[in-house]
Parts: sequence; structure tokens; C-alpha cells
Amino acid sequence: MDYETANLLRRRVLDENDPLTAASLLSDLFANNPEVYDALHHREIAPGVYISNPGPDPQQMTARYLQGVSQAGSRYVEGMKAPRRDPVQAAIRAKGKWANRVQEAIQNNSYEAGVRSQNYAEAVDIATADGGAAFTSGATKREGKVGRVFQRLAPELAGVSQAIQNMPQDNDAQREQRLLAARRLMIQVGRRLKGGRTA
Repeated sequence: MDYETANLLRRRVLDENDPLTAASLLSDLFANNPEVYDALHHREIAPGVYISNPGPDPQQMTARYLQGVSQAGSRYVEGMKAPRRDPVQAAIRAKGKWANRVQEAIQNNSYEAGVRSQNYAEAVDIATADGGAAFTSGATKREGKVGRVFQRLAPELAGVSQAIQNMPQDNDAQREQRLLAARRLMIQVGRRLKGGRTA
């Protein structure tokens, strides 16, 4: 597509809509018609000089992001060790906002939309590219946290096990009751570990 045609489409959207609607329509136009984006983006205005309208080049954005990440490791560590506010208290203060956002997500069916937008093959490639090194190193780094969780979990599981073993299992009805009790007790364990209600 040539620049004039692409620009005509762009101008029509901008001229016929308010800014919020125009932005949404243009986003859809560029995403669904890459030739429009390219015609607007890669117009040469002088030898070797290309205008960057309507926005930055995705490949350049990616390269700059990776460059920034590779140089920001020490700043990340500094930020984690010196937060501007107590993250736990900030999260507690934001519980109303969280609840409102959850309700909005339910109303907008955001969960399903998010799941449908996932590229599973890409996720697998990312997760397995290092042969599992990030997975194992991540688990190793969390040894203390995992140990604390297991320290709390083991007595809970022992209580469930003892309670279930104490139930009769002579017939199908009794065995079904054991299964149902095990399910209810494990749900209760989850709630107890999260500090919630058990009933």
C-alpha cells in the first residue's frame, strides 16, 4: 500500500471520531492491516531518513527493551532492597481497588479473553529453551520459602490423614464418605494456610 492511501484511511478515522474512539479504531486498523502501518511508518522523507509516524518500530522497541533489561540488573536489585513503600501495607490498602478490578474483569470476560490470546507453543519454547535451568534455579533460590510452607503444611496433612484413617471403610457408602471427607478437609487445609475461614 502506498503512503497516500494509508494516510487517507488514517485521516478519515481521525477526522470522524473523538480521540478515544479514533485511538481504538486506529489500533485495530494497524493491527489487522500491517500494510497500512508499514506505509505510514516507513516513509522516506530524506535519503536514509524514515519517518516514524504512526508509532515506533516493533523490532526497535524489542531491541531497546532487551538492551535495557541487560543493563538494569543492578538497579532491579537495588529497587527490591529499597522499596519506596512497604509493599505488604500498600497491597492491603489497595484491596478495594483489587476487588473492583476483579469485578470489572468478570463483567468483561477478561479471563477467557486472556486465555484465548495465549500462544501456547511460544510459552513452551520460552519455558524450555534453557533446558529447565531457570526452573531449577528458581526453586533452589526459594528453598527457605518452600521450607516454611512445608513446615506449616506437614502438620495439616498429618491431621487430615489421621482423621480419614479413623473413618470406617467397610462398604461403598463408607468409602464414599471417606473420599468426600478427604476433599472437604483438603479444602479446609488450603483455607487455613491462606489465613481464611475454615467453614
